[in-house]
Amino acid sequence: MNERQKQLLGLVVENYVVSAEPVGSRLLVEESDIGVSGATIRNEMRFLEEKGFLTQPHTSAGRMPTEQGYQYYVEHVMKPKVLVDKIKSELQEILSMDNDHARQVKNVGRYVAESANNAVIIAINSESVYYTGISNLFSQPEFRDYAHVASFSTIFDQCEDRLDDIFGLVKQTEPTVLIGSHNPFGRACSMIISQLKNGSLFALMGPMRMDYNKNFALISHVQTLF
Repeated sequence: MNERQKQLLGLVVENYVVSAEPVGSRLLVEESDIGVSGATIRNEMRFLEEKGFLTQPHTSAGRMPTEQGYQYYVEHVMKPKVLVDKIKSELQEILSMDNDHARQVKNVGRYVAESANNAVIIAINSESVYYTGISNLFSQPEFRDYAHVASFSTIFDQCEDRLDDIFGLVKQTEPTVLIGSHNPFGRACSMIISQLKNGSLFALMGPMRMDYNKNFALISHVQTLF
């Protein structure tokens, strides 16, 4: 993939994350500084679709990322984001409110779930699990379909059974991103997971259409706190 195609993939992913609507060439011409014509953008988007990075829900619509597209974006396109000072200071304030480690982690988990508008799972081991923010998760557009919600809800019912698989996948040095079919919790969602110094897991879970850039920075910072 050349640099222009990488840039276009990044723009499609980042616009789709915000809007949850397929992204068309006109939007990219109007709102980006990519410096090429709409025809060129359409040709490049067609190439990205043929290679499996984008998909088009119907012929008159724009395009949206596939699982492969999200994976490539995270590994090759996404630029490291610096967490804003306001969030850092609010997290530090949360830590200062309680000296108990377990309660600190849970309080931070609740804050992260609200900030990312997704769910957080904290696991000391496969038998000690805490999760929060499920209502945030189900407020996402992906869950307007009741059948999708019902299917996704079973993930939490089987949470303890699947955690052993997660422990074996997580890196110790930086957060691990598990997208779609790579995620033992289910291909409909993605997770960004960090391993804390005491061996616990701190995981942010959302639909594949999550803000990977912001959320990776958020979970990276949480890793430094514990």
